[in-house]
Amino acid sequence: MTDPTRYEGVVDNGTLYLVEDNHQIEIGQMDAVVDLIGGETYTLEYDEKQSAAAWLSTDDDNTITLDVREELVDWVYTEDLIQNITDTSLEQTGDSGHPIRTEVFADMVTSIWDSKGNLEA
Repeated sequence: MTDPTRYEGVVDNGTLYLVEDNHQIEIGQMDAVVDLIGGETYTLEYDEKQSAAAWLSTDDDNTITLDVREELVDWVYTEDLIQNITDTSLEQTGDSGHPIRTEVFADMVTSIWDSKGNLEA
């Protein structure tokens, strides 16, 4: 059984790409992604039970604040996420005025972050 393909985030001239070997997918301008996500940081809130997990290091108020730009580059992206993104247009703009692909990417990332990795939630 082969390992699933994983993509990494790369920023080149202000544009975010997801890259795997010699294959890259343009997501859009990093500034646009950050704008769509809601700013330079993104805060996840945990309840008392969740924050008690030994592997989870929350702040005193049971939150974790992410540096959006850093997370988008450090994250490893799955083929499922990639497939949903590549099916959307980079040329057409959505309601925000940004490319639809950029909007979909930001929505998917924030959904994953908000579910705290539990996509069944």
